[in-house]
Amino acid sequence: MSKKCLKQDGEIRLFVDFDGTVTVKDVGNSIFDRFLRPELLEQGWHNEIIESWKAGNISSRECLTYECEYSIITEKELNTELEKFGLTPGFVETVQYCKRRGIHLMILSDGLDYYIEYILGKYGISDVEYRANHMFFHNGSLAAEFPFVDKGCGRCGNCKRWHMDTIRQDGDVIIYVGDGFSDRYAIRSADIIFAKHDLADYCNKESLNFFPFNNFFDILRYFRQHYGNV
Repeated sequence: MSKKCLKQDGEIRLFVDFDGTVTVKDVGNSIFDRFLRPELLEQGWHNEIIESWKAGNISSRECLTYECEYSIITEKELNTELEKFGLTPGFVETVQYCKRRGIHLMILSDGLDYYIEYILGKYGISDVEYRANHMFFHNGSLAAEFPFVDKGCGRCGNCKRWHMDTIRQDGDVIIYVGDGFSDRYAIRSADIIFAKHDLADYCNKESLNFFPFNNFFDILRYFRQHYGNV
Protein backbone atom coordinates (compact mmCIF):
# COMPACT_ATOMS: atom_id res chain seq x y z
CA MET A 1 0.00 0.00 0.00
CA SER A 2 1.45 3.31 -1.08
CA LYS A 3 0.98 6.17 1.34
CA LYS A 4 2.76 8.95 -0.53
CA CYS A 5 0.90 12.19 -1.19
CA LEU A 6 0.46 13.08 -4.84
CA LYS A 7 2.09 16.24 -6.12
CA GLN A 8 -0.62 18.86 -6.18
CA ASP A 9 -0.70 21.58 -8.86
CA GLY A 10 -4.46 22.19 -8.80
CA GLU A 11 -7.13 22.02 -6.12
CA ILE A 12 -7.61 19.47 -3.35
CA ARG A 13 -11.12 18.06 -3.72
CA LEU A 14 -12.67 15.91 -1.00
CA PHE A 15 -15.70 13.82 -1.95
CA VAL A 16 -17.49 11.88 0.78
CA ASP A 17 -20.32 9.36 0.89
CA PHE A 18 -23.15 10.18 3.31
CA ASP A 19 -24.92 7.08 4.66
CA GLY A 20 -22.61 5.22 7.03
CA THR A 21 -19.73 7.60 6.26
CA VAL A 22 -20.77 11.12 7.23
CA THR A 23 -23.33 9.50 9.53
CA VAL A 24 -22.57 6.70 11.97
CA LYS A 25 -25.45 4.58 10.67
CA ASP A 26 -26.94 4.15 7.20
CA VAL A 27 -29.86 6.57 7.41
CA GLY A 28 -31.72 5.40 4.32
CA ASN A 29 -31.67 1.72 5.21
CA SER A 30 -32.68 2.50 8.79
CA ILE A 31 -35.65 4.60 7.67
CA PHE A 32 -37.00 1.86 5.45
CA ASP A 33 -36.36 -0.80 8.08
CA ARG A 34 -38.59 1.30 10.31
CA PHE A 35 -41.31 2.57 7.95
CA LEU A 36 -41.85 -0.02 5.24
CA ARG A 37 -45.22 -1.74 5.22
CA PRO A 38 -45.27 -4.13 8.20
CA GLU A 39 -46.17 -7.18 6.12
CA LEU A 40 -43.12 -6.59 3.88
CA LEU A 41 -40.81 -6.29 6.85
CA GLU A 42 -42.23 -9.52 8.31
CA GLN A 43 -41.57 -11.28 5.00
CA GLY A 44 -37.96 -10.10 4.88
CA TRP A 45 -38.67 -8.19 1.67
CA HIS A 46 -36.27 -5.36 2.45
CA ASN A 47 -33.28 -7.64 2.84
CA GLU A 48 -34.24 -9.44 -0.35
CA ILE A 49 -34.42 -6.29 -2.46
CA ILE A 50 -31.10 -5.01 -1.09
CA GLU A 51 -29.46 -8.30 -2.03
CA SER A 52 -31.09 -8.14 -5.46
CA TRP A 53 -29.55 -4.70 -5.96
CA LYS A 54 -26.11 -5.85 -4.84
CA ALA A 55 -26.37 -8.83 -7.17
CA GLY A 56 -27.00 -6.47 -10.09
CA ASN A 57 -30.54 -7.68 -10.76
CA ILE A 58 -32.01 -4.20 -10.25
CA SER A 59 -30.52 -0.71 -10.27
CA SER A 60 -30.25 1.44 -7.17
CA ARG A 61 -32.87 3.70 -8.73
CA GLU A 62 -35.32 0.80 -8.91
CA CYS A 63 -34.44 -0.28 -5.38
CA LEU A 64 -34.97 3.17 -3.93
CA THR A 65 -38.18 3.70 -5.89
CA TYR A 66 -39.66 0.51 -4.47
CA GLU A 67 -38.55 1.35 -0.94
CA CYS A 68 -40.18 4.77 -1.12
CA GLU A 69 -43.37 3.48 -2.72
CA TYR A 70 -43.86 0.80 -0.07
CA SER A 71 -43.25 3.08 2.91
CA ILE A 72 -45.91 4.38 5.27
CA ILE A 73 -44.75 7.62 6.90
CA THR A 74 -45.57 11.23 7.64
CA GLU A 75 -43.22 14.19 7.67
CA LYS A 76 -43.51 14.46 11.45
CA GLU A 77 -42.64 10.78 11.89
CA LEU A 78 -39.63 11.07 9.60
CA ASN A 79 -38.30 14.18 11.35
CA THR A 80 -38.65 12.47 14.72
CA GLU A 81 -36.73 9.48 13.41
CA LEU A 82 -33.98 11.66 11.94
CA GLU A 83 -33.28 13.14 15.36
CA LYS A 84 -31.79 9.77 16.31
CA PHE A 85 -28.94 9.92 13.79
CA GLY A 86 -25.54 11.36 14.59
CA LEU A 87 -22.53 12.39 12.56
CA THR A 88 -19.36 10.35 12.48
CA PRO A 89 -16.83 11.86 14.92
CA GLY A 90 -14.56 14.41 13.29
CA PHE A 91 -16.82 15.31 10.38
CA VAL A 92 -17.72 18.78 11.67
CA GLU A 93 -14.03 19.42 12.36
CA THR A 94 -13.19 18.22 8.84
CA VAL A 95 -15.73 20.65 7.38
CA GLN A 96 -14.15 23.48 9.37
CA TYR A 97 -10.63 22.48 8.33
CA CYS A 98 -11.60 22.36 4.65
CA LYS A 99 -13.12 25.83 4.87
CA ARG A 100 -9.96 27.27 6.43
CA ARG A 101 -7.66 25.46 4.03
CA GLY A 102 -9.72 26.14 0.89
CA ILE A 103 -10.35 22.44 0.21
CA HIS A 104 -13.47 21.78 -1.84
CA LEU A 105 -15.68 19.32 0.09
CA MET A 106 -18.76 17.75 -1.44
CA ILE A 107 -21.08 14.98 -0.25
CA LEU A 108 -22.03 12.49 -2.96
CA SER A 109 -24.96 10.27 -2.08
CA ASP A 110 -27.16 7.76 -3.86
CA GLY A 111 -29.61 8.37 -1.03
CA LEU A 112 -32.15 11.13 -0.46
CA ASP A 113 -31.69 14.87 -0.14
CA TYR A 114 -34.35 15.34 2.55
CA TYR A 115 -32.52 13.53 5.31
CA ILE A 116 -29.14 14.89 4.23
CA GLU A 117 -30.43 18.47 4.56
CA TYR A 118 -32.16 17.71 7.84
CA ILE A 119 -29.12 16.14 9.51
CA LEU A 120 -26.62 18.69 8.23
CA GLY A 121 -28.92 21.47 9.43
CA LYS A 122 -29.23 19.85 12.84
CA TYR A 123 -25.46 20.14 13.25
CA GLY A 124 -25.20 23.66 11.86
CA ILE A 125 -23.38 22.75 8.65
CA SER A 126 -26.20 23.10 6.13
CA ASP A 127 -23.85 25.00 3.82
CA VAL A 128 -21.97 21.80 2.96
CA GLU A 129 -22.47 21.12 -0.75
CA TYR A 130 -24.03 17.81 -1.76
CA ARG A 131 -25.50 15.89 -4.69
CA ALA A 132 -28.24 13.32 -4.06
CA ASN A 133 -31.60 12.03 -5.23
CA HIS A 134 -34.69 14.12 -4.44
CA MET A 135 -37.29 12.94 -1.94
CA PHE A 136 -40.82 14.19 -1.33
CA PHE A 137 -43.95 13.05 0.50
CA HIS A 138 -46.78 11.58 -1.54
CA ASN A 139 -50.09 10.11 -0.33
CA GLY A 140 -48.76 8.88 3.01
CA SER A 141 -45.58 7.46 1.51
CA LEU A 142 -42.25 8.72 0.27
CA ALA A 143 -41.39 9.24 -3.37
CA ALA A 144 -38.13 9.91 -5.17
CA GLU A 145 -36.95 11.73 -8.26
CA PHE A 146 -33.54 11.24 -9.87
CA PRO A 147 -32.22 14.46 -11.43
CA PHE A 148 -28.86 12.90 -12.36
CA VAL A 149 -29.98 9.44 -13.48
CA ASP A 150 -29.01 10.00 -17.13
CA LYS A 151 -25.44 11.03 -16.25
CA GLY A 152 -23.95 7.60 -15.68
CA CYS A 153 -24.26 3.98 -16.75
CA GLY A 154 -27.70 3.57 -15.17
CA ARG A 155 -26.67 1.31 -12.31
CA CYS A 156 -27.02 4.15 -9.79
CA GLY A 157 -29.70 6.76 -9.31
CA ASN A 158 -27.01 9.38 -8.75
CA CYS A 159 -23.68 8.66 -10.45
CA LYS A 160 -20.99 9.76 -8.01
CA ARG A 161 -18.20 9.18 -10.50
CA TRP A 162 -19.87 11.46 -13.07
CA HIS A 163 -19.92 14.33 -10.55
CA MET A 164 -16.27 13.79 -9.72
CA ASP A 165 -15.17 13.62 -13.34
CA THR A 166 -17.24 16.68 -14.25
CA ILE A 167 -15.91 18.83 -11.41
CA ARG A 168 -12.23 17.89 -11.45
CA GLN A 169 -9.68 20.02 -13.30
CA ASP A 170 -6.18 19.18 -14.49
CA GLY A 171 -3.79 18.94 -11.56
CA ASP A 172 -6.49 18.41 -8.93
CA VAL A 173 -6.00 15.84 -6.20
CA ILE A 174 -9.21 13.85 -5.75
CA ILE A 175 -9.77 12.26 -2.34
CA TYR A 176 -12.73 9.95 -1.76
CA VAL A 177 -14.08 8.71 1.57
CA GLY A 178 -16.67 5.95 1.66
CA ASP A 179 -17.86 2.73 3.23
CA GLY A 180 -20.37 1.03 1.00
CA PHE A 181 -21.42 -0.79 -2.13
CA SER A 182 -22.46 2.37 -4.01
CA ASP A 183 -18.93 3.81 -3.72
CA ARG A 184 -17.19 1.17 -5.80
CA TYR A 185 -17.59 3.11 -9.05
CA ALA A 186 -16.64 6.50 -7.60
CA ILE A 187 -13.28 5.37 -6.30
CA ARG A 188 -12.13 4.61 -9.84
CA SER A 189 -11.83 8.39 -10.32
CA ALA A 190 -10.05 9.06 -7.03
CA ASP A 191 -6.34 9.60 -6.47
CA ILE A 192 -6.54 8.83 -2.75
CA ILE A 193 -9.11 6.49 -1.19
CA PHE A 194 -10.22 6.20 2.42
CA ALA A 195 -12.38 3.10 2.86
CA LYS A 196 -14.02 0.95 5.51
CA HIS A 197 -16.57 -1.88 5.70
CA ASP A 198 -17.89 -3.05 2.30
CA LEU A 199 -15.77 -0.56 0.37
CA ALA A 200 -12.59 -1.72 2.08
CA ASP A 201 -13.50 -5.32 1.22
CA TYR A 202 -14.01 -4.30 -2.41
CA CYS A 203 -10.67 -2.47 -2.54
CA ASN A 204 -8.89 -5.51 -1.16
CA LYS A 205 -10.63 -7.77 -3.67
CA GLU A 206 -9.69 -5.48 -6.57
CA SER A 207 -6.14 -4.83 -5.26
CA LEU A 208 -6.81 -1.08 -4.99
CA ASN A 209 -4.63 0.97 -2.64
CA PHE A 210 -6.56 2.67 0.15
CA PHE A 211 -6.25 4.05 3.64
CA PRO A 212 -8.45 2.37 6.27
CA PHE A 213 -10.26 4.74 8.60
CA ASN A 214 -12.56 4.62 11.59
CA ASN A 215 -13.78 8.22 11.69
CA PHE A 216 -13.00 11.63 10.23
CA PHE A 217 -10.29 12.37 12.75
CA ASP A 218 -8.26 9.86 10.71
CA ILE A 219 -8.92 11.98 7.60
CA LEU A 220 -7.98 15.14 9.47
CA ARG A 221 -4.72 13.56 10.61
CA TYR A 222 -3.82 12.82 7.00
CA PHE A 223 -4.73 16.34 5.87
CA ARG A 224 -2.70 18.02 8.59
CA GLN A 225 0.29 15.84 7.80
CA HIS A 226 0.21 16.52 4.06
CA TYR A 227 -1.51 19.89 3.65
CA GLY A 228 -0.74 21.75 6.85
CA ASN A 229 -2.39 22.52 10.18
CA VAL A 230 -4.41 25.70 9.78
